[in-house]
Amino acid sequence: MGTDSWTWRTRLFSLAVVSAVSVSVLYLPQSLLTGIASSLGVEPVAAGIVATMVQVGYAVGIFFLVPLGDRVQPRRQITVQASLLAAALLLSAILPTVVCIAVGFFVVGLVANIAQLIIPTAAKLSPAGQGGATTSTLVGALLVGVFGGRILASLLIDAIGWRWVVAVFALLVLAAVPLVRRSLTADLHLSGAGRSHASLLASTLRLARTSPVLVQSAVMQFFVFGTFNLFWSSMVLHLTGGNYGWSVLGAGLFSLVGLAAGFATTQGGRFIDRFGPLRFAGVLFVVLLAATASAIVDSDSIWLFGATIFVVTLANQLIQSANQSRALAANPGATAGANTLFMVGMFLGGAAGATVGPLAFTAGGVPLVATVGVGFVTVAALVWALAWFTAPGRVTSTGSLPLPQNP
Repeated sequence: MGTDSWTWRTRLFSLAVVSAVSVSVLYLPQSLLTGIASSLGVEPVAAGIVATMVQVGYAVGIFFLVPLGDRVQPRRQITVQASLLAAALLLSAILPTVVCIAVGFFVVGLVANIAQLIIPTAAKLSPAGQGGATTSTLVGALLVGVFGGRILASLLIDAIGWRWVVAVFALLVLAAVPLVRRSLTADLHLSGAGRSHASLLASTLRLARTSPVLVQSAVMQFFVFGTFNLFWSSMVLHLTGGNYGWSVLGAGLFSLVGLAAGFATTQGGRFIDRFGPLRFAGVLFVVLLAATASAIVDSDSIWLFGATIFVVTLANQLIQSANQSRALAANPGATAGANTLFMVGMFLGGAAGATVGPLAFTAGGVPLVATVGVGFVTVAALVWALAWFTAPGRVTSTGSLPLPQNP
């Protein structure tokens, strides 16, 4: 890891901060839609294109840019993308129309996949036996970034306006660059060095054929993350609706539940390393199914519902940690490509959940949302069962990657 005094724990914490900051911008438009619509004189539904385009840009960026992690040193690629991300945010903050802002945020999403470069890099660099804990820490940091960013934006928008909020997040991204450069001081052995971009993309697609573990993990996470987005995409509608009548700011502060789950996720990785990702995920599927089912009946009690959403969010993140650890461990020579396909599958599921969630809520409230979620989790659990009964050695794999070869 280099000759300076930074320990692995310090480096991991720094990389977790960078991951949290970079992912927070993906959900920024969701907190700013009302302000954007008001300042531009358009309906909130029209301003919703901004939130859509940043997600589209993110999916495109994952596929085309993350595989470069097998060819370009991560320190260099993350530095360049973070600089471009800050520039795209600053530009989006001054654009005049909703269409221009949507295009600006498409570019924001395109280069915001920094965390997806950090996770496989950190997995390579982690000490022996700590691969699961490392991945879990970074996945937890993403949740902290998602919900922490929503809370920060909700608190700032009334005081400084949405444009200045975007500028603040641009400055946070710039402030994270030195942490990357200090944490990733050593060059890594790159399996794709000297290969063309097209060749890397082709080899990434081939993993879908050659790595059943990766496919199983991605399909499971499609439905798990879809369940997560079913609830959180309809949360504001539920909390500001007839049952509670909260303000938008109050609904935004409910994200503290998700933030708490993010911090709890960072402590779960030790169980992945101890029991193996497949067994650990199996236990969590039981927990997730029970919590999702409980939302059918407890949505009218804010305390019970809050506890349910905490468990749903925590289980989602821990299952992601287990699935991602397993997918990366199964492809040690192509971690960037494996992470690309895993995250594409995951975000496709998230998009499905975000689309279905509000529709289900409109038709039948939280009980219908939760019923759909039970169906999603059941399908994911069936895929888990297939993986369990077909896995060689089943529970012997810990999900930890081998020690890196530092030049």
